[in-house]
Amino acid sequence: MLNPPLSFLSDDLFVYIVEHVATLPFNLETLCNLSLADRAFTQPCQRYIFRTLELGDGTGTKKKISQRLEKIRKILNSKPSIANYVRVVELAISRNRNVWLINHSIFVSILQLLAKSPMPPYELHFKTPMYCPLILEDPVLVVERLTQSFFSNTLTILHLTGCNNVPLPLFLVCPKLKEVLLDHVGVADESYDLYPEKQIFDRGLPALEFLNYRDSQSLVKQMITPPLRFSTPVITWSKLRVLILSPHEKEELICLQPILNVACDALEELHLTGIKVGNSEQLPLSGLVDLSHLPSLHVFALYAIITCGAKGSAVLHDINTVLRTIPACNKVTNLTLDYTVLGEHPFEGCLDQDWVGLCSEIIRIAAGKPLELDLMTTVSTGKLTYQHPGEEELYVHIMKKAELLSDHSRICTHFWNPTCWTLGQRPLPTNQVRSRCKQ
Repeated sequence: MLNPPLSFLSDDLFVYIVEHVATLPFNLETLCNLSLADRAFTQPCQRYIFRTLELGDGTGTKKKISQRLEKIRKILNSKPSIANYVRVVELAISRNRNVWLINHSIFVSILQLLAKSPMPPYELHFKTPMYCPLILEDPVLVVERLTQSFFSNTLTILHLTGCNNVPLPLFLVCPKLKEVLLDHVGVADESYDLYPEKQIFDRGLPALEFLNYRDSQSLVKQMITPPLRFSTPVITWSKLRVLILSPHEKEELICLQPILNVACDALEELHLTGIKVGNSEQLPLSGLVDLSHLPSLHVFALYAIITCGAKGSAVLHDINTVLRTIPACNKVTNLTLDYTVLGEHPFEGCLDQDWVGLCSEIIRIAAGKPLELDLMTTVSTGKLTYQHPGEEELYVHIMKKAELLSDHSRICTHFWNPTCWTLGQRPLPTNQVRSRCKQ
């Protein structure tokens, strides 16, 4: 056991130490080492070590995957209490192996052992290496397996990454589903005639509260307007509180307004902040984004690109047009505007953008109520350098353009640019909402 002074530590302090270690990068190896240092650390560490259980081993061979599954089963059999710590199941599988995996007897037995926990896992991730996208070989079988598992009663969070041939009934399996993340996901190209009636009609619709999607418009379109086999959409949109997508994918933005139309009364946060894979360009948003009928909207965040020297560029004018759709009587408490300036000194046209008009819209939206405003600006020249000639002067000029905001004490403005790193100031993490400043 521990010797003084560690032996004098309270149980709460042991838990605090483990919680801190769990937040560190590469924490799994550190937690494993700490759990072996003394038995006093073992149980607190196990809560984090076994929180996520990966089944499938990515692109490993069938033999390697089977060996890993057998190892997991032995752990759960020898110490059933371990199952109580598992909250997330990750199915890390590649193409041509998902049917083999979900039919594997050891895989099935692991799910049965997890089902015995007083609180079975409630979060499921389908993931695969991006260079080897997952194609569900038998989507009917996937839906059937999930229907038969504890997930049909517990699943509240579903993440799909790099998956193709995803079937709509996957959402109907889990009526308690609240949160969905879709990243590079494609819908099943089928009529759904092979699915039993009970998988289409006899289950309650999940009332989704959180949706984050990128490059998954084929599936999202069917989630909004399903094929003829379905009498209604596969989810209830009217409870959606948080929506996250990219403002640089036109096909994704086309899905935005139909979602806003059905989620209008409940939506509290809209983050147009997703990053497009590959080259990005600023799309005109004013014809695609209308915020006029969102009475519960508290948070609006936008990532935009200003390309220097581009003829007819009026990025801020376009954004101001979108902001103008927010009614004067609104509940907005947080605005985040994150700009990347593409170009080199002298950053032609950047300072000619309508910065004054932007500030005027912010003041109008605040309407005298408290407003947390994050204005973040980053210069990118396309070169792998940390500093760019003239960027500091550009940041200063942009801040001067926004000086009229200082006349409104209830608008708490947080400026950030890469020079703030030297002051120990980090940017607001993407999709995070800032708490109200104490004034």
